Amino acid sequence: MRPLQITIGLNVLEHLGMNLYSNVPAVLSEIVANAWDADARTVKVELCPENSEIVIEDDGSGMTRDEVIDRFLFVGFKRRDSLGARTPRFGRLPMGRKGIGKLSSFSIADVVTVFSIRDGECTGGRMDVKTIRKALEENPREQAIEVFEVPDNQWPDNFSKGTRIILSDLRKRLTSMTSIGLRQRIARRFSVIGPSNEFQVFVNRVEVTPSDRMYLQHVEYLWVYGEHDDIVNSCKNLHEGRPPVVRSNFLSEEHGSPLIKGWIGTVKHPNFLKGDNQEKLNRLAIFMRGKLCHEDILNDLEIKELYANYLVGEIHCNELDRDEEVDMATSSRQALKRDDPRFEAILKNLKKELRYISNTWSEWRREDGSKILVKEVPAIQKWLDSLEGDVRKKATRWIGKLNNIQVDHSKDLIELLKASVLTFEIYARRMQLDFLDGLTDESIEPILKVFNDIDSLELSYYGQIVKFRVDVIRKLESLIAENVKEHQLRDYLYEHLWLLDPSWERAKTTETVEKTIRKFLEDDTKSLTPEERHARIDIGYQRIVGAHVIVELKRAEVVVKVVDLVKQITKYRTGAQKILRKSNHPTWPLEIIVLLGRPPREFESSVEAEVAQNLLDAVNARIVYYDQLLSSALSAYQDYLEKHKKVDRLFRIFEEIDDFSMTHT
Repeated sequence: MRPLQITIGLNVLEHLGMNLYSNVPAVLSEIVANAWDADARTVKVELCPENSEIVIEDDGSGMTRDEVIDRFLFVGFKRRDSLGARTPRFGRLPMGRKGIGKLSSFSIADVVTVFSIRDGECTGGRMDVKTIRKALEENPREQAIEVFEVPDNQWPDNFSKGTRIILSDLRKRLTSMTSIGLRQRIARRFSVIGPSNEFQVFVNRVEVTPSDRMYLQHVEYLWVYGEHDDIVNSCKNLHEGRPPVVRSNFLSEEHGSPLIKGWIGTVKHPNFLKGDNQEKLNRLAIFMRGKLCHEDILNDLEIKELYANYLVGEIHCNELDRDEEVDMATSSRQALKRDDPRFEAILKNLKKELRYISNTWSEWRREDGSKILVKEVPAIQKWLDSLEGDVRKKATRWIGKLNNIQVDHSKDLIELLKASVLTFEIYARRMQLDFLDGLTDESIEPILKVFNDIDSLELSYYGQIVKFRVDVIRKLESLIAENVKEHQLRDYLYEHLWLLDPSWERAKTTETVEKTIRKFLEDDTKSLTPEERHARIDIGYQRIVGAHVIVELKRAEVVVKVVDLVKQITKYRTGAQKILRKSNHPTWPLEIIVLLGRPPREFESSVEAEVAQNLLDAVNARIVYYDQLLSSALSAYQDYLEKHKKVDRLFRIFEEIDDFSMTHT
């Protein structure tokens, strides 16, 4: 009778090894962790894309032949149970626990070769995925496969201590994995790398350092839990007036002992937390025994507030990996089991601490943001000093808050700053009007002051409108100089009709009328021959207060004939009038503007020019030239600005804000 027994086949390798990890850094992290457990001082990683190889060598204790068989080749070897809770040489807390991390190499390489030396005894073996799979096919119930022993004549040169592992026939391409990128990813997976722990890692002969994490140099504010001098020293751009805040360790109510150490920081801008290939660095990583075990607990915290976008940190929880307690890591050891009570304890304590950080961060950002803007734009401080009481307090707080607002371009921040100045001026005037409600004194002085302030604010508003219009004119100048296509000029002019006539502003119109006229114009274009369509003047319809307007234009370099203009104008004018008779304003006149860069051909002769002008008058059309339009508009607005800046008390403030924009674009 066959005995009842559990049988574990070698197909387990498929799940625990070949499919355990998905990327090169994760696999190499397992090998680096083994070097830590072997009391190595130095680990060297060499990427060899030309040979499709990765070589990892450490100067640790190495293994004898029996140890290679009993420890390395034995899947599930529990190091901590067999060798003790601490490493013999440095007294380190071992990272390995389940004894399956060694299998991760098969997830990126088809061939794994191991060389190890201990007490002068050299052992080398090569494992091939093809050999393993062949054995599985021949005998699925097989539980052991012989490993190829590397002969002495193939022993690597210049290797006399520790362990060397060669990953060959890589399934993961190395072309996209640079040594810089690998250093960054290894640095983010270990907190114990560095001379302070007598554990140094090199990638292609360049040492991995905390600065390779690529976010420490962007940390602005820092909260530290426990000793982390290496992190503090690597944060080169901490705010000068905000030294690292030393906080007491988190205490777990469930365990009654220190549970969490580490650090949490915030950066100046969320964009600083985007790594290579847009890798997300905005995260709080969990470490056990110096090795990454949970990539990001921020997702589990589900924080929606703005400040979370600025967070980065490393939380160390060695007590989560106690030998006497159930392992709370998943099989890949890249995440923690979320339903474990200890994980819930982490979330509870972190939420409490992050509330404190959120409040502190918001306060600091407001204060420091206000100082930065005042330093860069001194006129802002003068403006704040001109305010009084509650208005000044609120304005100061708001100016500081602007530093917290995420904008895609510094110009957006500048416009927001200018709008804020005007908004608080309105608020101040409103407070003054409320003051008038309770005024019993018959003196006229306080009343006149309020009204004068309101007039001054209106003056500031119009000054900004005029300044904006000057910028619009400059933009139109550049479009004309670039000889852009008609439709670009047309669209720009329709957005700024005041360019054609300062009294014009576009009126609100029903979309039905405008769409109907545009459809008429489009249908008319379809009826033209290719030659006529090419020569056709670009045309569009708008409605302003008190009139309907049709604008025809050509690029500045084009010369047209009045005869052709009038022929097309008559057709468009007749069609538009039929449609407008059914509109809400059928009696409004229909004006036609022809915008040109050069005079029509008929204007070269005085006789023909008079006839041509009569033809234009007959269809209520007038010609406007680009240079005439630009020079008259620019001259009028610039003259106004020169006089305006002398009487507008806010104008200098806005000029300084604009100067700030120019230096921060």
